[in-house]
Amino acid sequence: AAVLRSGAWLEDDAFMGPLVSAESAAQAVRFQDDLVKRGGRLRLALQQSDPALGFVSAGIVDMTGTDVPDEECFAPLLQVFRVETLDDAITLANRTRFGLSAGLVSDDDDIWNEVRRRVRVGILNRNRPTVGASGKLPFGGPGMSGNFRPGGYYAADYCAWPQASQIEDQLTV
Repeated sequence: AAVLRSGAWLEDDAFMGPLVSAESAAQAVRFQDDLVKRGGRLRLALQQSDPALGFVSAGIVDMTGTDVPDEECFAPLLQVFRVETLDDAITLANRTRFGLSAGLVSDDDDIWNEVRRRVRVGILNRNRPTVGASGKLPFGGPGMSGNFRPGGYYAADYCAWPQASQIEDQLTV
């Protein structure tokens, strides 16, 4: 994560672009600071490179053993929670009102099937990143992070509705 560089879209070595605004970047830094105040151990600091711009670096905070509010932060800030068992991991993953995405890194089909059956998210990937979902798949989760509806080409299906009409030019009684 330390080598991931943010920059403008035309910069060859930029891995990611800016957040939506300078205020969003400052808010991400404040979110990280709050996690540390709540007992998080900073492993890699998310930093705003210029207070007038939305560019930030990636950050990692180890939140193992802490109790944090169930809030989303739309920034490259990873919260790590270490657990003892797969059941603990699934319980932790389901302890959110959002349920956007989850990922499993494992070659074990039995573990995959258990996670797939029990984790409540809209995007669940195995041995792949949790970003870059297909436009043909639901975006987001069953909670506050999504709508469980397809995006891309099929988005018009839930942004509009069919309507039929019968018209007669004159009123007849």
